Amino acid sequence: MRYKNAIISSLKTVITTLLLVLSNMMAIIIVDYISADFTVGPFYNVLLIIIAFTVTNAILWPIFRRFLMKYIILTFGIGAIFLNSLIFYIATYFIPGVYVGFYGFWQVPIVMAIFTTFATNITNTSYYDNYIKTILKYALERKTPYKKKYPGVIMLEIDGLSINTLKKAIDKGFMPNLKSWIDEKTHTLKQWETDLSSQTGSSQAGILHGNNRDIVAYRWIEKENNNKLMVSGKLSHAPEIEERISNGEGLLVNGISIANMFSGDSKLSAFTSSRLHSITRIYNKTLHTVFLESYNFQRIFVLFLWDILLELKSQIMHRLKNIRPRLRRTIVYAAIRAGANVVLREATTEILASEIFRGEIDTAYATFMGYDEIAHHSGVEDNDVWGVLKQIDAQFSRLKSAIELADRDYKLVILSDHGQSNGATFKQRYGMTLGNYVRRLLPDDLKIYQTAYNIDHFRDALLPESRQLQTIKDHVETIRDDLFDEEGRIQNLRNEIQERKPAIIFENEQYQNLRERYSNSLEYITGHESIEHSTKKARDSELVVLGSGNLALIYLTQWEQRLTYEEIVMLFPDLIPGLINHPGVGFILIDSMMNGGMAIGDKGIYYLDTDKVVGENPLEGFGEHAARHLRRENSFRNMPDIMVNSFYDSEKDEVCAFEELIGSHGGLGGNQSKPFILYPSEWQDPGELIGSESIYTFLKREIENLDS
Repeated sequence: MRYKNAIISSLKTVITTLLLVLSNMMAIIIVDYISADFTVGPFYNVLLIIIAFTVTNAILWPIFRRFLMKYIILTFGIGAIFLNSLIFYIATYFIPGVYVGFYGFWQVPIVMAIFTTFATNITNTSYYDNYIKTILKYALERKTPYKKKYPGVIMLEIDGLSINTLKKAIDKGFMPNLKSWIDEKTHTLKQWETDLSSQTGSSQAGILHGNNRDIVAYRWIEKENNNKLMVSGKLSHAPEIEERISNGEGLLVNGISIANMFSGDSKLSAFTSSRLHSITRIYNKTLHTVFLESYNFQRIFVLFLWDILLELKSQIMHRLKNIRPRLRRTIVYAAIRAGANVVLREATTEILASEIFRGEIDTAYATFMGYDEIAHHSGVEDNDVWGVLKQIDAQFSRLKSAIELADRDYKLVILSDHGQSNGATFKQRYGMTLGNYVRRLLPDDLKIYQTAYNIDHFRDALLPESRQLQTIKDHVETIRDDLFDEEGRIQNLRNEIQERKPAIIFENEQYQNLRERYSNSLEYITGHESIEHSTKKARDSELVVLGSGNLALIYLTQWEQRLTYEEIVMLFPDLIPGLINHPGVGFILIDSMMNGGMAIGDKGIYYLDTDKVVGENPLEGFGEHAARHLRRENSFRNMPDIMVNSFYDSEKDEVCAFEELIGSHGGLGGNQSKPFILYPSEWQDPGELIGSESIYTFLKREIENLDS
């Protein structure tokens, strides 16, 4: 039987080699026919070129790789294509009758790579199966003699994939490897729930560092820091954010971080935002694995070009079928998609395989971000995403095979950092951005309010008495926000507070008029008809509105502190009613001087400090733990003056993004807060997993158990 298998294997190798030679011959002939910058000469030169190119490549590529690797990586692999073309030119220079001009210098090697990749795909021959042997040899050369006896843990994240979409992909047959792990009960699939900020910055901070506090959204404003805009994934901001959240005990203390936002305190990293600082620092020795053979990056480049074509085809089909909602997608986006879906995917797998073979890391966490990128622009369960998930599943199979070849065992964990929810954007539905709508609810120029009522001084006076004010609130916690109510005990409370602050709110003429018209906050919210103002001076309003999926952050940046509900009612009486009565808004989160956090909808108010509801519950349908998430978020620094969450239509399973994204995440509503984790079945059941920090606790415990 063994003899028979050896014969079959040898025949496959011979047939594959012949097919590759024929495909390369065809490529050379075609370029000779269509290009004026390349001439083969006699027909037998075609075979001579292939032989000379193969031999020259075997001699020169290891030399180039040794001395020019930094140049190759800093040019994002383009240097590898140039060097391969140079090798081709050298190989053909001494063959009589062959002419290679400037364009032919580039054309022939690329076309040969295209034909080679095409041939391996149609014959179901995986180049990676051969390349993995090269990676193994390279890893063993770098391996230390010491062998760790306990298993390590490899954690692989599918960015943005909800558990419900995962199950559909498995049922449709696109993820056979994950299906086999579940069916064979080697792994257990479990749903977990994100925090309010259901996006990568918050989730990866919690998963990798066990701390995502004060990460308000994907991007936020720091008022006290001269209104600095912070962006979780920005290369210049991620290191600063990690410094705030890290205590040195991250998930990857003796591991590697690949294609993540934060490092998890890893000793090794590649494509990790918090370690790059700028794109010029992309060079990393772990990337050598991608360029061990000259053809490997060319293969990745060909797949990159193919993915661009797939995206262009998708754009055409979406238009022909009139698929809605639909975004305008450009060729630039097609290149970005291909970079995330192909280049990072292949590089991540090869780097991980090398580290698995070395066996020195205890942990690894790598992000496969292709699904998230495509779902944002095509739709959460558009036809585009299934092929992407199939390719990601294939990477998991490759890594499992690498573990089987390695002399150290590794446990595989597959998880996602959040899901995505579908739906047309706010602008598509209502013809304007949320920022433009908010400006309509504000006066032409906010500076008139700053001149009349200096809120900075108001807060300065109030802050020293904050402890006394909190004591007052504790005594009357059963009294809800009846801001305009004239009941005696609330008026007495106002009088007590009034003694400790400037009489700026209650003596304000606008406030007095509102009190006369409305008896309580709910009546004000539901009954006040907001006036939309001119926006001719909107640029002077010092307003910032940031989108994070279907979550929006409204900052009034003239004031260094977060404005309270009472202050906003006084200053901008049209703003709160105008927001919550807009059909695109589900609820807003705002902080009250009197009552703490308030979630306000168009028919009711949820008081987060006491879990009391006046009117209809605005959080109904947003999840069992919605109030818990909002309460925690409301305690964060750098919270906006008003946080807005879009509606959630449970029948259509749709939200309304405040960014121009079809698939979105960042707030509450639908699958965006329902990621998954697939972990070894022999591990202890973690119970209910609420918030990304619970994932850190679970994984950290299991990693330490393996070590012990």
